[in-house]
Amino acid sequence: MTKIANGLLTGILLVAAGSAAADSITFYQDDNFRGRQFTADRPVADFGRNGFNDRVRSAVVHDGRWEICVDADFNGGCGVLPPGAYPNLGAYAGRVSSVRPIDGNYAGNRSDDRGRNRGARATLFEGPNLTGRSYALNDAMTNLGTAGFNDRASSLRVESGYWIFCSDSDFRGECRTFGPGEYASLPGLNNAISSGRRISNDYPYGDKPDWQRGSFRQSQNTPNR
Repeated sequence: MTKIANGLLTGILLVAAGSAAADSITFYQDDNFRGRQFTADRPVADFGRNGFNDRVRSAVVHDGRWEICVDADFNGGCGVLPPGAYPNLGAYAGRVSSVRPIDGNYAGNRSDDRGRNRGARATLFEGPNLTGRSYALNDAMTNLGTAGFNDRASSLRVESGYWIFCSDSDFRGECRTFGPGEYASLPGLNNAISSGRRISNDYPYGDKPDWQRGSFRQSQNTPNR
């Protein structure tokens, strides 16, 4: 990055920091922090109410971690942005419909999804050891290509529930079941996941799982009915 570009980014961050409170995020309609903007310091369930639905393309996170989601009411595919400047939101650019902080005073209010079990969630990471760009699921995703995350996942965190991830869209191809925990790598499915869904809150098979490889093949057992 050139000195001029460095100076521009520093200026943006200083101005944003001076005009926004702690635990806040500023969104911009265009790449590189340009265009119309708005700052949120609390959950925003529907960007359509302020005219920004599916319009933001860059952001600055002043403090705290923020969850951005492609659907209203914190549904659909979601990702987490830690503090920093994001000149382009990647797979989420032009697709964000809701946002909320996941630290601080609002961290305990994560069960407000109209009866949905928000705790049953899995997050895919682009790099090994839970690094790089992330994509969170709280429901079935038939084709990760629509989120720009097809064949990109190299690690995984399952917060609760049991999830099946498959190498092809519509839950086809090679499929494996993952229980709660962190998976630093995905043997057999590394950079090959195209779809995934939660299948149960409890272990869904008749036999005991073998988690030595960090997953359990769906084909080895039949789910409990």
